[in-house]
Amino acid sequence: MERYTIIHDIPVLADPALPREEINEIISDLIQTWTWEGRQLGKVELIKYGQLVHICSYEKPSIQYVPLKRNKSEV
Repeated sequence: MERYTIIHDIPVLADPALPREEINEIISDLIQTWTWEGRQLGKVELIKYGQLVHICSYEKPSIQYVPLKRNKSEV
């Protein structure tokens, strides 16, 4: 069963075999990298495979509203 938590306002689904300190370190590194790249981290899944950790990270969706330009002929 996975461990679900929120770290720095980011939902994290982590393998229970991972220590909390390691999870926090991985998330902090991801946040720093994503921020440097100009992206927003949406959620993270951490799965332990022996001595490796598989990291699935998802970008926060970006929603923008742009006003439509009206043609003078439509008015």
